Amino acid sequence: MRFRTAFLGALMVGAALVCGCAKYPGDAVVTRRLLDMRMTLRGVPDVNAYYLFVLDTNGRGADGPQVIAPLTPFLGNGRATGAYTYYVEYHQGRFELFRDQPEVQGVTPPPREALGEPFAFDDSSSSGSLRCTLDLTQLRPVSTDPSPTQVELNLITVNEIVLPGETPPVPRQSDGLGADGNTFLVLRMENGLQVNNNGTEGAGEVFGGRQLDAAYDIVDFSVAVRDGN
Repeated sequence: MRFRTAFLGALMVGAALVCGCAKYPGDAVVTRRLLDMRMTLRGVPDVNAYYLFVLDTNGRGADGPQVIAPLTPFLGNGRATGAYTYYVEYHQGRFELFRDQPEVQGVTPPPREALGEPFAFDDSSSSGSLRCTLDLTQLRPVSTDPSPTQVELNLITVNEIVLPGETPPVPRQSDGLGADGNTFLVLRMENGLQVNNNGTEGAGEVFGGRQLDAAYDIVDFSVAVRDGN
């Protein structure tokens, strides 16, 4: 598969964003840095499929989350490949955040860690859109670590999770950003960042020589970073 990255700069809105603030003793104002993510499909999501907001917080920018190639003999964890550290998974009507890492053939990785629900989420699946919001403190391996200042993001759909040694479904279907699914976004976690589709993602894409079904075909997305409470 071709490997491409899209580095999308910040689009600062002219008007100030409305931010919620919490006041604590001593009049200190505390805000959260939030990451809003949306994917929109050509059809209604398949309740048994997997819809993933995949994030890499290593800060390198040169690598990031990718779709598992159609004909690869090693399927890893069945969700994604490349570099990543977290993902929000939407499956059977539920959003859940996991800490995880790509699997390497011949190496047994630690099990993924369930971290609970995202900070906020909106199941508008009947319209084909899935939205969730992360508090960047949820992306800290240790609570005393700083929040990430840069994230590589890809949005990925998978019709069925297939693990090594299992037989893939026919057809196996998966989509990500860009024509080949590997155009991950390199995002600075700066208040006011807004990224929209702008032609990165189109409809009717092909995976493994077959046009994707509407339930797995991403046609639009948006990402925003903001301060809130």
